[in-house]
Amino acid sequence: MASKSPNMFCGTCGRRSKSTKAVKYCTDCEDGLCSDCVDFHGSIKSCASHHVIDVKVIDGNPVVVIRSCEVHPDMVLEYFCADHDTLCCRSCMASDHRSCDKLLPIEVAAKGVKRSTMYEEINNDVRILKTAVNDLEDKKRKGMLSLNDSKEIVQQEVTNLKKQLQKRIQEMEKALMSEIDKMHTNLSKESSDDLDKICGQRKKIQNISEQFESVTKYGSESQIFMLLHNIKAELKGQAKDFQQLLSCQKDVSLSLKESDLLSVIKSFGSIEIKKSSFDIKYQPFNVQQAQNLQQQRKMPTQFKLDVKFKAAGALIAGIGVTKDNRLFLCNYTGSNLYVVSDKGQQLATIQMDGPQWGIAMEEEANSAWVTLPAKQSVQAVDVVTMKKKGQLIKLPGQCYGIALIDDQIAVGCFGKIYIMSKTGEIKKTLDVKNGSTIYSISVGNKQQLYYAQLLELKSIRLDGTITSVSAEYTSSVIDVKTDRIGNAYFLEYHAANFKLFSFKDKSVKTILTTNDGLNMPYGFAFSKDLSKLFISNYPSREISVFLCK
Repeated sequence: MASKSPNMFCGTCGRRSKSTKAVKYCTDCEDGLCSDCVDFHGSIKSCASHHVIDVKVIDGNPVVVIRSCEVHPDMVLEYFCADHDTLCCRSCMASDHRSCDKLLPIEVAAKGVKRSTMYEEINNDVRILKTAVNDLEDKKRKGMLSLNDSKEIVQQEVTNLKKQLQKRIQEMEKALMSEIDKMHTNLSKESSDDLDKICGQRKKIQNISEQFESVTKYGSESQIFMLLHNIKAELKGQAKDFQQLLSCQKDVSLSLKESDLLSVIKSFGSIEIKKSSFDIKYQPFNVQQAQNLQQQRKMPTQFKLDVKFKAAGALIAGIGVTKDNRLFLCNYTGSNLYVVSDKGQQLATIQMDGPQWGIAMEEEANSAWVTLPAKQSVQAVDVVTMKKKGQLIKLPGQCYGIALIDDQIAVGCFGKIYIMSKTGEIKKTLDVKNGSTIYSISVGNKQQLYYAQLLELKSIRLDGTITSVSAEYTSSVIDVKTDRIGNAYFLEYHAANFKLFSFKDKSVKTILTTNDGLNMPYGFAFSKDLSKLFISNYPSREISVFLCK
């Protein structure tokens, strides 16, 4: 839909051969309304929920949201499937979403969309991408001016050299000046072509930004919600294009490399092209990563042993996994924290202040938080440089399990879970009773903390309410991980069982046993894409790697 003029006429009157200026605009009908027709429009039952705005705000601010289904172009998008994280029409619903539990009308699913994480992420990502492409355009323009300046500098250097060599070098001067001009012409053309590409990219991002700002400001929640889902793929494509464009850009200038033997040289020298990358502060946005996590509704239930590898002869407890499948292995028998590939190749050894047990990954901040029970402390590690980067943060007792909840750290000790800031200030103490150690913590889908306390698998809310996760008996639970919808994987240490608690039917299913190679396991972790499972075994000091489906 094209942007409308504030002087538009009422569409309802126009269809009755009347010319009446519109005072309002219905974004659902995509039609202008005069004062009389506004009242009539609102009295129609099917239009009662339509989003009507002042006609003046439409000028130059397109409210464009695609409502037709891509699969069924003749159908309108009416529903949102939370199981598949997608918009769908009635035909889609009948063909692809019959068994889905979370199918909602868009109007219902869109409630509070401006307060959603996805809205904040896309809003932030549009702003970051817009700023970055504008910054790149500005630097490219300045670079072209600098290129012209460098041309003048080099030409002056050549002229000075020419004066020293006088007539004897006039022919060489002419040849070199010609080379400079030719090289400058080529570089200028390349820079101009690049600038055209950057301008084109900026215009595309600007269009997305204007569309997003307009719909955000004047559209209904349904339209905003639909726009967010429509814009995801386009944003991902624009970000990919921008990254490719950015990686190809260099700041280009000319310089003269003089020859030392002026008396015997056959040429003044050669012209060098100096290139340096633009200092653009841009990181690819994580909205797609967030969506991928949201789409991981069905956790793996089939596992096939892929490889086993020794873990430097150490007893490995906690395992942290990065996005590029580097494993950070907590060593409970020494001070070395090991970093290895998912095939067992050792990448680094980090000297910690004592034996380690639990680990919580925070890649957005390039950090991992590690518990050191003997030191009654938590310590941070840089996952990029793979070096220790923080002082010891002391706790009231030996600490084992650890997890990140919002911007705070949950740490498990004997009979208690401490909620603390990243500077070590204890904000809250949760008494989990039973008087035994909390070996593992995982954050559930409703901000409750699942914890492994050997006796059984439980969860606790931040208000202190404790709940048994499963009615089925579980023993010697030493490690637990939960997903975004409440399923929980956990290890039974003495029983050597790897189990799954299903949030849907509240059942517990045994997935792996000693027959699959489990031998007194201490810890486990999934890869970020859930394609691999890593389990540490105590007696053999091995890491078993399973392929997941």
